[in-house]
Amino acid sequence: NNIYPTKNILVLYLHNNQISKIEKLNAFAHLTHLYLQWNNLRKIENLDGLKNLKQLYLGYNKITRLENLGGLKKLEQLHIERQQLDGAVRFDFDPECLCGLANHLKVLNIKKLKLANIDALEPLWKLEILLASENNFKSTDDVTPVISALYSLRVLDLQGCSAQRDVHYREKVTAAAGHKLLLLDGKMISQSTRNFIKNFQTVKLEKQRRANEKPKTADTGGTGSKTSFDSVSERTSGGIAVGGGGSSGFVDPFSAVLPHPFPGNSLFQVSSRRPPVCTRILRKPIKSPLLTKTMSANFCDEMAFRSNELHPATTVVMLQGKEIKAGTPPVYKDKLRANRKIQSLPTIDH
Repeated sequence: NNIYPTKNILVLYLHNNQISKIEKLNAFAHLTHLYLQWNNLRKIENLDGLKNLKQLYLGYNKITRLENLGGLKKLEQLHIERQQLDGAVRFDFDPECLCGLANHLKVLNIKKLKLANIDALEPLWKLEILLASENNFKSTDDVTPVISALYSLRVLDLQGCSAQRDVHYREKVTAAAGHKLLLLDGKMISQSTRNFIKNFQTVKLEKQRRANEKPKTADTGGTGSKTSFDSVSERTSGGIAVGGGGSSGFVDPFSAVLPHPFPGNSLFQVSSRRPPVCTRILRKPIKSPLLTKTMSANFCDEMAFRSNELHPATTVVMLQGKEIKAGTPPVYKDKLRANRKIQSLPTIDH
């Protein structure tokens, strides 16, 4: 009652005075700093007249809710740490009050308030320093979503929380804060560490994107999925099974474009590099040994001549799984004569 407000009073210390109610302070219009810690306050009230207040200290009281501060348009620092709350009482935030402080509050001290998360602080986009140590954050997931939304955050203190025991705790928090966080739990974050974490997150996201875009491979053993050969055979008239004589056999992929199936014991193969030209197709495989020897000696010269004439650069002949260029008929002829027991069939250009 003995304090008379004047414009010369800018800082007012009222801590350790057993004050139970905030009153008679609205007349201090020029007040910039107010210290009310270590009292018996249970509610924040009667501070709307302090239009120039920049720093407010309310720690070590019995306040249970942050409220009635939205009208303080110049408030930059708010210290409301270590409230002496009863067992089951939990400290909470008034959303309307936080929205009113969002455009100017830079420092917030909420140490030891038994908070389980800080989701309510998301509107504070200008907050630069957040002191939230000794709270009940069990995991980094309780803080990282909000940290990502605090665009101006530079200093963060989470010491004494259970979240610190998480695997890669420091990396997760730094990655969530991005490039803006400079100090975490009293330790500086170097630029090299920040770049490493950023690159690691980029590589991780790229791997996830590639895994999602990778086409699903067909399960050959399952009954519900179909292989690419099965789909080809279904587009033809019934499909042709080779070797096994049933649905369990190998399906010839070329049966969709050729008028007859390939013989199962054919020594010649079709090269995918050949142009789509079909010069000759035999209806039945050759069984006569004498005729086979005659054709192997004469037919190779004729085909080599045709191959050079038609496609001198791209034509490929397959013999026993090996590619032999048709442009070298003497080598090809000698190899055929060296092994007369091989049953040769004409090459099919596909």
